[in-house]
Amino acid sequence: MTEEQYLERRKLTFAQAEGVEPLPQPLKLKEVSNELRAILWDIFYDELKNSTDPLSGYSPDNDLTDPMHSILRDHYVYELYGMADDFKNDFEHHRQRLRKLFEKGDNVSVFGFIQYLLRHRNCPDQLAENVNWALQKSRAAYTIVDGNTICPVASAEEAKAIEQAFADIAKHELNGARAHLRSAAEFLTHGKYADSIRDSIHAVEAVARILDPEASKALGPALDALEKKSAIHGSLKKGFQSIYGYTSDEQGIRHSLLDDPKAAADMYDALFMIGTCASFITYLIGKARNAGIE
Repeated sequence: MTEEQYLERRKLTFAQAEGVEPLPQPLKLKEVSNELRAILWDIFYDELKNSTDPLSGYSPDNDLTDPMHSILRDHYVYELYGMADDFKNDFEHHRQRLRKLFEKGDNVSVFGFIQYLLRHRNCPDQLAENVNWALQKSRAAYTIVDGNTICPVASAEEAKAIEQAFADIAKHELNGARAHLRSAAEFLTHGKYADSIRDSIHAVEAVARILDPEASKALGPALDALEKKSAIHGSLKKGFQSIYGYTSDEQGIRHSLLDDPKAAADMYDALFMIGTCASFITYLIGKARNAGIE
């Protein structure tokens, strides 16, 4: 057995390696497998238990303490619009409620709740890392980007491209581009594909305009500036202008006030665009850095 075969076998159960059980397959978008549900619930069940009073010892009758007390109370009031004095602060009530969510909820309910926790001011340490591990282990078609945003991805390579773009944006403090790319990821998660495409392009524009601050919001002049200052290949420039033209021409993506406001854009268009734009952002930042443009 080669080292490569050994490493591959380590990823499988004995039954899978012997061909008795089917090999694990990547999950489809919007799919939450039983494996993923179980692993996520294990993570959040531990967080619930960790938010009970350690002096009295763990008990189902315990009240919750922070961080989960404040997170769940805020979620009840500001997301579910419940009255504050109706909030129940006992472990067993929330254990039953959240177990039902993770066991039976659809992808929007499950990932929406997780993203709320990730963005809460009292989010437990390492929660994002643990959730991302669960997504990777179960081969989910989602990843966490920018530390607190769940984003659909078509492949592991695309996930890395998006994560790299966020890292480059953060390093250079490009807050406008960061906001647009985060919005693109959120819209994609919630099935708002035209909105996602729009914000993906806006993220590229926000970076590209640094190359030519006097240019309009259009991408073309900024690409012209990049071509002059750091020798971007002409064919690559034309290719991205063609993609940009699609977002300008397709009704509903840029021209949302036309007679037909519904854009002919689907999930795969939006997936392609966010991955392409993320890669192009990294490319633009690298080219600008090499050309001495700050």
